[in-house]
This record gives sequence, structure tokens and C-alpha cells, in this order.
Amino acid sequence: ASRTRSGRSCSSPRRPSKEEMLPVAFVPLVLARVAAPCAYEHAGHHFDLRGAVPSELSATSESGFRYFISACGPTQTVCNGAPSVGSKWRGTKCNNLGDEATRSLSLLDARDPRKGVNITYRKGDVCLRGTDETVDMGSRSLTLSLVCDPSVSEAKLRGVAEPSMCETVATVVTHRACPSTSSSWA
Repeated sequence: ASRTRSGRSCSSPRRPSKEEMLPVAFVPLVLARVAAPCAYEHAGHHFDLRGAVPSELSATSESGFRYFISACGPTQTVCNGAPSVGSKWRGTKCNNLGDEATRSLSLLDARDPRKGVNITYRKGDVCLRGTDETVDMGSRSLTLSLVCDPSVSEAKLRGVAEPSMCETVATVVTHRACPSTSSSWA
């Protein structure tokens, strides 16, 4: 059994070597512009999300799935040998929830940037989606809903939900999701 930096014992997850790490690419954002890795600007409000989520947060759902998530880089816990911003585990079986290169940003409330931001990652592992009558192949996605709370010194994972088979939403309360009106990276 291996151990993560936080001392958790796990059977299959492992940390990737430098050779296995993928280069990070950032895509243009519709609602914001990228000013620095994991720092955004929207309508005069600046979001510096570096450190919004420590290298990894985890939670176990009522159905027994264990989730590992990060916001601005891969988690320490590696699923299927591929770095990812999030993974879903049951025992030794896992699914990657999103690809860091697909990161996009939106505001939690378009009328009030002070509420926080969503970071969405797409192109996770393949999954089946549909109804009883139709089933098609899709890919998993992870949305991190980062809720602004200036009184919180360390990020807190409030919950993880799966609105659909292929979609995971993790809600994190953090002071890093609170916008400022001046850029700290300029």
C-alpha cells in the first residue's frame, strides 16, 4: 500500500513521476481572461484561485464513492496512471473526472461576482449516459463551485454531488473565491 503526502493509505493510487506529468495548457475563456495560471479577471473583478483548493481535498459520498479533487493542478492521488484534477473511487476502481487543459470559468451568479466562481473541467474518462430508451457514450466532467467566504482561512469541501451519471459537482468554500478590484499578479 502506498501513502499520499497527507499520510493516507491507498492501494492503487500513486503520484506520477516527472516523466508521466503532462504539460498544462490553458484555453481562452469566454467569460474571463487568463492573467496567470489559475488567476482570472472578469468585468474589473480579479480572482486569484491559486491555493483555492490545497493540492487535494477528499470526501466520501453516501453511496460509498471516494472523491479526490484539486483546482489548479493534478491531485496527489492518481487514477489509471493519468494525472487529473479529480477522481472518483470505489475500492481500487476509479474514474478521472476531467482534463486540466479543458478548464473554463463562469461566475456562480452572473449578477454578483462576489458570490464566487465555477471552474469546469471536461473530457474525463468515458461514461455511459442516457435514459432507459437511449444510451450513448460521453465523457465525465467536474465542476468546482468555489463559494466566496472571506472568513474561511482554509478551503472546506462542503459536498460532492452527481447531478447525472457523467457530471460531478464539488462545492468548496474558500476566501480565494472572493474577487478583488485590484490585480495581485500585475
